[in-house]
Amino acid sequence: MIAARASSVLPGRKRARLKPEERPVYAQRRIVASVEIRFPLPPSTNSLFANVVGRGRVKTPKYRAWRQQAALLIDVQRPGRMAGPCDVTIYLPPFSGDIDNRVKPCLDAAVAAGVLADDGQRYVRRKTVEVDRSATEVRMVLTMPSVEEQDRAEIEVRAREGQSCAHIAVSLGLVEGHVRTVLTEIGR
Repeated sequence: MIAARASSVLPGRKRARLKPEERPVYAQRRIVASVEIRFPLPPSTNSLFANVVGRGRVKTPKYRAWRQQAALLIDVQRPGRMAGPCDVTIYLPPFSGDIDNRVKPCLDAAVAAGVLADDGQRYVRRKTVEVDRSATEVRMVLTMPSVEEQDRAEIEVRAREGQSCAHIAVSLGLVEGHVRTVLTEIGR
């Protein structure tokens, strides 16, 4: 028997797309304040997609293979996930070519592995890229911005009172993901 997906709609129609934070590969990971992942150097952005008559732009076999390998290697590392906007630092090994052409696939790998909900501005606050001359693989560090101690204490008190994450976030002018991260850190 095949189980129906929660995202499906009426028979014969396309399935509704899940929001980034609802994807099982992302939602099933634990929330953490910082994640470090490692994977091989990606192909250049110039070789990620190809134009195919009748289908438009499609991922190249080389990119699909790299992305699958990177996602599996990340999964083996058992990282947590970022619950809200985060800062991303990517340390690349030495290579020839344009640094910017390697950033997009790195972010795509973090999304495919469920460490990051999406690589858009809603989830990635700041990106920093550096070349690490001693590295042989990509090292990517994702961190949540720190929440002030006063806000942390207020989050804890409001959570004890039974307020929802969304309500706490709105009340304190924070992002809901930051509230979830603080609650995870204090074990609530």
